Amino acid sequence: MNKFLDKRVKATADGKRNKEQHDMGAAHEFLRECAACWNALDEARRKMRRSLMYSYGDQWGDYVTDPDTLSPITEGDLIKKNGKVPLKNNMIAPILSNIDGQLRQNLMRPVCVARDQSENRVGEMMSIAIEYVHDINEMEEVDADSMRMLLNGGMIAQRVEYGVNPTNEKRDVWVYPVNPSRLFFNTNMEDVRMWDLTCIGELFDLPLDALLSHFGTTPEKKRRIMDIYGTVQGAVHGGNRAMQGDESKNLSFYSSSRSDLCRVVLGWKLESRDAYRWSDSARGSWGYMPYDEESRKELDAENERRRKEGEAIGKSEDELLLVDYTYATERYWYYRFMTPYGDVLQEGRSPYWHGEHNYVLHLYPMVQGKLGNFVEQFIDQQRAINRTATLIDFIRGTSSKGVLVVDDDAFESMSREEVIDEYVRYNGVLFVKLKPGQSIDGVVRQYNSGAAVAGDFELLNLQIRLINEISGVNSAMQGQAPKAGTPASLYAQQVQNSSLNLKGLFDSFKMFRRRRDNKVMKTVQQYYTESRYIDIAGTEYSEEAKWYDPSKVQESEIDLTISDGYNTPAYQLLANDFLMELFRANVVDAKTMLENSSYPFATKILEAIKRNEQQAAQGAPMEGIPPELLAQLQSAQQSGDSQTADAQALLAAAGQQPQGVPAEKPDTPPAQEQL
Repeated sequence: MNKFLDKRVKATADGKRNKEQHDMGAAHEFLRECAACWNALDEARRKMRRSLMYSYGDQWGDYVTDPDTLSPITEGDLIKKNGKVPLKNNMIAPILSNIDGQLRQNLMRPVCVARDQSENRVGEMMSIAIEYVHDINEMEEVDADSMRMLLNGGMIAQRVEYGVNPTNEKRDVWVYPVNPSRLFFNTNMEDVRMWDLTCIGELFDLPLDALLSHFGTTPEKKRRIMDIYGTVQGAVHGGNRAMQGDESKNLSFYSSSRSDLCRVVLGWKLESRDAYRWSDSARGSWGYMPYDEESRKELDAENERRRKEGEAIGKSEDELLLVDYTYATERYWYYRFMTPYGDVLQEGRSPYWHGEHNYVLHLYPMVQGKLGNFVEQFIDQQRAINRTATLIDFIRGTSSKGVLVVDDDAFESMSREEVIDEYVRYNGVLFVKLKPGQSIDGVVRQYNSGAAVAGDFELLNLQIRLINEISGVNSAMQGQAPKAGTPASLYAQQVQNSSLNLKGLFDSFKMFRRRRDNKVMKTVQQYYTESRYIDIAGTEYSEEAKWYDPSKVQESEIDLTISDGYNTPAYQLLANDFLMELFRANVVDAKTMLENSSYPFATKILEAIKRNEQQAAQGAPMEGIPPELLAQLQSAQQSGDSQTADAQALLAAAGQQPQGVPAEKPDTPPAQEQL
């Protein structure tokens, strides 16, 4: 069959188009376009840096004008200059920590669901493969980091690739988080789904050795790269402010963040060209071919072949299903790795079957093209809290506290130093000469003024309450104890209502993860070309589904969708209770129940049941329950474990004589690559 009719080649174009090279003028023009996109995001990056500063850094770092010198100075330095101490009470970090905890507690793993009921095994197979990709990429940490950046900047991205990871020294599907400070894209987008994205890329700063390993594939290319980056120094220049975020803060487009690193610009652009758009009714497929004489002859030759086959079996011209083609403008994604000087290190059309770039971009909240920022909305309340705390501290520092007033004429026999020493000494004695009618209060008196202006503490409490209300993370969501007399139903309603404030944020991030996992699924389908055994799903999937078969998966591209499988403790408890009810009603046996449950003791009991079945089939006496498992369950019973009754019921089933013929073990595929 011709290449243009191949389902998999259709998505990425034929090999000839992948090798085409654009001229250097187009590369220089595209580099300037990338620089313009990156510069256009300067205000968004400035807001992100300010939010990060208030979340995790110096909350007095905003610049103001020094009234004495009229030069820029940070608020903290100005307060110190005036003799005060710039205090801060970070109320933003606990809010972000609470959101981070909720995300980690409710992270759901992806599950591939086949629309065709007969392809359920294919869905299970893809679910295991994607879960494996999640595990090797430590996606919980990557997603948590992306959520923190989304809260502080409103824009996040991840990059999905297939290749060798230098850290793990392994070729596989990898997901890399993208630093928003190094990210650029076309800024005229208004669609919240980002369907109007036409340009996206990233700035890389790599050591020269790493750059040569990526692009120095021939001696000529290696010499060319060394000529371009010949001025790069090999020494590391970290200074005394390492790991303080200065590299991301002081980025520029054309120069690297450090003198020992090489700047590389990766840019993807949605380009267009003249092409033939063909449609094949016989196969239900379509695609593009280059608009040239060779492609037209290839299409005509295919139609001529079908005509001859039709004539041989007596079909008329109207009964034939020919390939229709017409002139069209094809749009395709093209990538370039470029130096800051416009040299192209590598370029080509999208190598992926999905035909897109390998980035997953997410902007939230975005309203009519304006990018928002979650943390920015309550920075003013944080500033008010810091100002109020600093003011109260200043008033406390300048007010009189225990000032002693002494009548100088009353201590004729003692000097001032002796009076001070005796006053603060334990069992001290003061010799005072009182005048007629004079009391001791008129000679020695101590004064204490108010420590703060009335209403300051009320103002401070008001700002703290406002920042929690604006963020949506109130005391109920934080798990704080309710006030005395609060009904349990009211407190539960407050917890539920508080979660609604962040529902949009979590649902939006869930959609980002879904788009990411879809791209991971398509990348797995393309590059997992050999059968392999993935033993990672535990007891939740069948043994057959753990054998990844690319011949079945690659043909199911349009039949798979990504949904979220619940993996929270509450969901597992509900599933275990449901399975236990089925087991007690004799709907399922103990073995089936254990294979689908998430009890901590399920694996050991299941092994005991299987071992008893094998011994019974061989005519040998059963060993019964392992002593260490019995001791563990007795300990659980003494500690009041709620799952003890369930465990005892399963143990009783495990110790019974197996009935019926044991299930046959499924055929095991031949030895293949194992992950």
